[in-house]
Amino acid sequence: MRRAGIWLFISALLLAASWTVWQRVPHLAIAEWDAAGDGWRIVAYDWAGLPYLWPLALACILGGFFLFGIAFAWGYDWARNADHREQIAQLSHERDRALAEAEARIAWREQAAQQAQERAEQIRLAALQAEQHAHAKVQAAAAEVERYL
Repeated sequence: MRRAGIWLFISALLLAASWTVWQRVPHLAIAEWDAAGDGWRIVAYDWAGLPYLWPLALACILGGFFLFGIAFAWGYDWARNADHREQIAQLSHERDRALAEAEARIAWREQAAQQAQERAEQIRLAALQAEQHAHAKVQAAAAEVERYL
């Protein structure tokens, strides 16, 4: 995301440099020292003066590419690291949310298991009481049968 901002900044910078050159070149005049006349003689005006500036242009281009390369590499690295930090934060948030959801599911299942265990214990106690009650009825019936025999 920030890398797009860097490309936009670079495009704006190149556009501004091009506009500056376009505005300045019409006022360009190249002069050289005339040894015979002991003065300056104008060799070229306007855009026609650009071929005389090739050594300066070459030095500026090489220096500009070098500085641009350093600045671009630093900016791109910074933007990439910022994107990675943002992605790490997002993934950490997703991990924490998934962990919280898993812990909630575990707690819910533990509670459901506890309730099922309590219900099973109630059923077991009810069955034991029913068995004891039935056993008491059987003994009472046996005693009643004994009494009539």
